[in-house]
Amino acid sequence: MKSIYYFGAIGLIWLSVSCTTGSSSDSDKTNEETVKALNPLESTKSIFKNLIAKYDSVTVEDNDSTFTYFVIPKTEDYDREKELYGAFSIDKKSLKLGDLNGDGLDDVAIQYSYTPHLENNSLTYYKVLLQKNGELKEAGEIFGGGRCEGPVLTAESIKKGILLFNALEYDNGDPCCCPSIKKQYSYTLEGSKIVELEKK
Repeated sequence: MKSIYYFGAIGLIWLSVSCTTGSSSDSDKTNEETVKALNPLESTKSIFKNLIAKYDSVTVEDNDSTFTYFVIPKTEDYDREKELYGAFSIDKKSLKLGDLNGDGLDDVAIQYSYTPHLENNSLTYYKVLLQKNGELKEAGEIFGGGRCEGPVLTAESIKKGILLFNALEYDNGDPCCCPSIKKQYSYTLEGSKIVELEKK
């Protein structure tokens, strides 16, 4: 009788754990499906549409991996500090999902590059979008580096309120193509601002 009770109790514990684990997995899957249904790419496109709305000459190139806005000046007489002419290219395959602000909903980091007009240096940035009231809203962006401008960041994950990047920093003598010092950078949300945490 005791052995039946013992194994029965173990069965109930196992069932309880299994159900809990299943619920957590289902919840994670639901969060991911929800944020993908909100279409982070379209939300990011909207941000850029607003940014370049004042420019007349805009063309778009859409392929499997990127969506690019080309903003071309009519003449070469413009203020390069204020006028953002060039190519804005959103990396469709760079999405990182995870809860950044602790509300139980997945947020998004998405990479884009900006290549200034007539320059060959592409600068990388990460837009951070928070899920709120059924929409994705921009919380800010993080500079991800460029040619001879480090550190060069690659988004790794969003977990437990932290956006983690693998990074390469330039050592003395490193060529522009190839920073060699491996590090990690992490960011979190403080209030409504994205802030960098201590480097590792």
